[in-house]
Amino acid sequence: MPSRRSHTKSRKGCRQCKRRHVKCDEELPKCGLCKKRKLECTYPPPSSEADSQHASPPRDASEAVSASNKLPLPTRMLEMRLFHLYLTETYITVCQGPLDANHFQCIVPRMATSHPYLLDALLALSSLHQASMEPDDNRMWLETALKYQSRACSALGQVLADFTLDNCGPAFICSIFIMLSVTAYPCLTKEEYVFDPLSQVLEIRRLIAGCSFLFQQLGQMEQPGEMEEWIRYKEGDKWEDSKLEEEHRSQNLQHLRSELAASLLRIEGQVDAVKEPNKKTYRDTWAFLLESFQRWPWGRPNGGIIAWPLNITEEYIVLLKEGDWVARILFLHYGVGMHLYSHRWFVKDFGRRVVAAVVEPLEEIPAEWAETIEWTKQAVSLDI
Repeated sequence: MPSRRSHTKSRKGCRQCKRRHVKCDEELPKCGLCKKRKLECTYPPPSSEADSQHASPPRDASEAVSASNKLPLPTRMLEMRLFHLYLTETYITVCQGPLDANHFQCIVPRMATSHPYLLDALLALSSLHQASMEPDDNRMWLETALKYQSRACSALGQVLADFTLDNCGPAFICSIFIMLSVTAYPCLTKEEYVFDPLSQVLEIRRLIAGCSFLFQQLGQMEQPGEMEEWIRYKEGDKWEDSKLEEEHRSQNLQHLRSELAASLLRIEGQVDAVKEPNKKTYRDTWAFLLESFQRWPWGRPNGGIIAWPLNITEEYIVLLKEGDWVARILFLHYGVGMHLYSHRWFVKDFGRRVVAAVVEPLEEIPAEWAETIEWTKQAVSLDI
């Protein structure tokens, strides 16, 4: 009777393979066997008591240093690939107006090498960027992004619990990357993700509030150092003519911006006709939307269209949840406004999905809003 073939023991294999007593190929983020069987794949911490008990003692000090610095090769190669993607492609996609590309390509990566939570947020963002470039087979990149983002969020929470101005810069950039990742994720998962526009906007609102808090702290720093460009960016209008954005060169986007402003002006009378106590809520929401569209593609002084969730009130959110028609119409204009950024990979069809999620369930539309709703559908090329 032939003897059973043994396999080389893998101390760093996933828990699922160890449980089945099979050899793990240690691929990340999911090993080959778990991927084939469509199982959850989890790895134990990099160093464990088992490893330390079985490892051979190093022969000299240099070998000890080398052994302590070793990383699983697949993880190391994956992170190098994502870091390289950020340095060569991703960084330029997050530049905004006068903020020099050098800031995102050189300064931010240098900060990340000293602050692991920022590095994790950077790797998560790069992984989502890679997912956007492989839309037909991006599951691995989405899972990788979630892993790094989870680590970044957990570590950032600990940093904020013991917050000091010394951590303000890295924490601020980290919060921006997390916010962009949360915005991007549902648009990259497509049918696998149930898109609830209000829940998504409220989550973005919470994250932007964190960004806003840290941004305010930057202004209190006597020597902002490498973050000085953000302080200058905060100053506003004098920068708006300093650099032409890609959006300004697109006639289609310029036309959409003009149509958005015109649509808001058309409904101004209906907004003003609302009786108290909701009139001020609607008027303020309407005015902020109009200012955002007029200032696009720049966001100052209130952050622009992307920051709209931060600038809405609790009263407006309640009205939107209750299905109030004026609240819905303003929300649809926000969706069309986000469509102005549809050429950016981290927004893509976010605006279209907002409009679709609001319009599709509607059975009856009041006559006074029928034309406006039809226009919002056409503006985002929605055929329903």
